[in-house]
Amino acid sequence: MNSTIKNTLELSVSELSDSIKGLIEDNFEYVRVRGEIGRVSKPNSGHIYFDLKDNDSVISGIIWKGNALKLEIKPEEGLEVICIGKVTTYKGQSKYQIIVDKIELAGIGALMALLEKRKKNLQGEGLFSDSCKTNIPYLPKTIGVITSPSGAVIRDIIHRIEERFPLEVIVWPVRVQGETCPEEVIDAIEGFHLVDQSNISRPDVIIVARGGGSLEDLWGFNDEGVVRAAFNSKIPIISAIGHETDNTLLDLVADMRAPTPTAAAEKAVPVKADLLSNLNDLGLRLKSSIHRKMREKIEKSKIISSTFPSILKIIQFPEQRINNINLRLRLSLRSTLEHSNQKFMGISKLLRKDLLSIKSDNNDKSLELNSQLLEAKFQSFLKSSKNRLNLSTGILMALSHENVLKRGFAIIKDGNNKLVRSSKSLEKNQRLKVFFSDNDIIDVDIN
Repeated sequence: MNSTIKNTLELSVSELSDSIKGLIEDNFEYVRVRGEIGRVSKPNSGHIYFDLKDNDSVISGIIWKGNALKLEIKPEEGLEVICIGKVTTYKGQSKYQIIVDKIELAGIGALMALLEKRKKNLQGEGLFSDSCKTNIPYLPKTIGVITSPSGAVIRDIIHRIEERFPLEVIVWPVRVQGETCPEEVIDAIEGFHLVDQSNISRPDVIIVARGGGSLEDLWGFNDEGVVRAAFNSKIPIISAIGHETDNTLLDLVADMRAPTPTAAAEKAVPVKADLLSNLNDLGLRLKSSIHRKMREKIEKSKIISSTFPSILKIIQFPEQRINNINLRLRLSLRSTLEHSNQKFMGISKLLRKDLLSIKSDNNDKSLELNSQLLEAKFQSFLKSSKNRLNLSTGILMALSHENVLKRGFAIIKDGNNKLVRSSKSLEKNQRLKVFFSDNDIIDVDIN
């Protein structure tokens, strides 16, 4: 035993790791491993690291960045899958792992479980709420269609629109299944919001459509990115994925769901012939209504007019009154004119020239006498006023303080230049001023 150990070739750690790596890779080239995805890590490098486990064991899985972008089924915790790849080792930590190239769902049950989980999460965020949905325009000018450019779906949609109401249809071609389907649908939804920058009509409504298929075939329309792109769309979206019994998450987030692509075209546009027929019918009804109203108005006017007397009867009595008043006025004017003429003739007889001359002379004499009397009265009044003025002037001069001073009196004022009228108002050591008639002023101190 000991000799055997001694004769064994000595290896370094790296040599042993390389030997184990080669042994594993030579015996386990490509494998299909079924298990449940555990912990998932997505660092900024773009690689995906996860655990693949069953009831007893765990193996590490790696998806390099290049493969991660192309995977149709992305690893999610709790999802039962079949991983296809190559087993290798990581000698830096003495671990073995599987480099995954492709992931398949382990049966329809796993796919349904993932769908329900995704649906519950998105519903919890409110992406399927009716309050967030937009009304489809009744009569759009342009319709955008996201579907495969080949196949019966696009032909059915275009044919149905041309039958009902021909208008502009813009087709954005995408793959409707496979690994690149979700990204292409997302790009189409977002791209339709930017087409007007290239002088292309921006659609008023978008139809996302494809024919029927299995759950795996329709899986691209259950992608979370597709759902969020549809939710964020400012253009209303009609979802027409599969047949009436098929249900996808895009159907739940879309503003309207159609059971088939043909039904989507019918929901997008009305029937032009029906509209024209309705308009014609409405026009006839409006015309008939107007004529009926006019007839009613005419009949009503006739009834009203029949209740009133004729115009001749209405104006007959006022006309008679006017004629009577006119006759009476003419007679009155004639009588007044004759009376005035008679009165004027009587006055003119009295206005004789010799009588007017005598009366004028008498008036001149009377005016001259009155003028003489007025002048005599004015002279007497003027003399009397002058005498009263002279008397008042003499009295005023006699009472003047200057004349009083000339008679030997003096004016005494205190230091505040106020008159001293009584000796009782004086105080000791008070200085007084004495004013005389010749304007002399003497200061006097009282002891």
